Amino acid sequence: MPAAAVIVVPLLVCALFAGAVYEQWRRMGRPDHAGSWLCAFVVSGGGWLVTAIESALATRFVFPGTALVLCWFAAALLGARGLRQRAQRTDRGGVLLAIWVGTTIGVSVLQDLGLDDLSERSAMGLVIIAGGALLAAIAVGPRHRRAPPSLWLGAVINGAFGALCLLFAFVILRVPSAATMSFSSLTLVPLMVLCGLTILACLNEDRAQALERLARTDALTGVWNRRGFEEGAHHLLDRLRASGGGVAAVAIADIDGFKGINDKHGHAVGDATLARFAETLRGATEPGDLLARLGGEEFAILAIGVDGPSLRQRMDRVRGLLAVPSIDPSGPPAITASFGVAMMDADHRSLREALERADRALYRAKSEGRNRVNLAD
Repeated sequence: MPAAAVIVVPLLVCALFAGAVYEQWRRMGRPDHAGSWLCAFVVSGGGWLVTAIESALATRFVFPGTALVLCWFAAALLGARGLRQRAQRTDRGGVLLAIWVGTTIGVSVLQDLGLDDLSERSAMGLVIIAGGALLAAIAVGPRHRRAPPSLWLGAVINGAFGALCLLFAFVILRVPSAATMSFSSLTLVPLMVLCGLTILACLNEDRAQALERLARTDALTGVWNRRGFEEGAHHLLDRLRASGGGVAAVAIADIDGFKGINDKHGHAVGDATLARFAETLRGATEPGDLLARLGGEEFAILAIGVDGPSLRQRMDRVRGLLAVPSIDPSGPPAITASFGVAMMDADHRSLREALERADRALYRAKSEGRNRVNLAD
């Protein structure tokens, strides 16, 4: 097999996947983890390009040269960085990759200094790659059965490829020949293809989740919309029921006289007012609470483990914050808001019923003069 093909094929594979990842990176709004994976393919392709240049200058096939191995180190670290940025398996991945990098650098130096036989160099390179693949399989491996399919696929691919590299290293040492070494070099191509497909699968999964989240998020305020609130609330209440007890409370907030703000100042100021109101409500939420814009100027908060009077106090603090005039004279006008709060306990666990009771309390607050918080009976 010509040495040129052994180098050109991996280089083309890196270039193709770099282009595919770049397209996903651009369409997804340039997320950091996709950028790291893009750089990993670019660096890996650069390593093969350096190998091509070294082979041309030496008039023989140079595999695996120190420059190529170091490029693989950089690609591995960029891949790990992408996983960290994707907020997955940072505790195992970083340590294992650090061990691999340190071990591989040491072995590469020894290989350059002490291994003159080309078959031994090739076998040592495959052992290095196998170690990295097996450690990567452990680093990205799923921790539970409900882990995303991409993690299972990544673990299986890396584990299988590591075993394959060990097998080829054994074959090269037993049957040293140029053809065997060239074939072992091309075993890197399936690894790059499978890694590239896994990365693209992860990016497609991320994009699908982003679109799914977009369908559940209010574009103006960044909080959940009605659909996201109902789905999230049912999930939280199911967990509350499964725990066998506990209380929850729901509040509905409505800006007083919002139509007049739109009519007097325009829709741009109205939008800024809604955004400011949502931000103020967000400051009153605790971890685990659910905040959503139900529509128009109406917002809802579901608080788990909080009773009605406690949530009423929090909404009263929000009401007080709204009364503070804005420092920026060109900002949204000062507003007031009315709130209705309903408690959910063993006798009132239906979300729809709780929202209806909170809505009636809100209506009562409006009829009593607005700018107040009422607790449902």
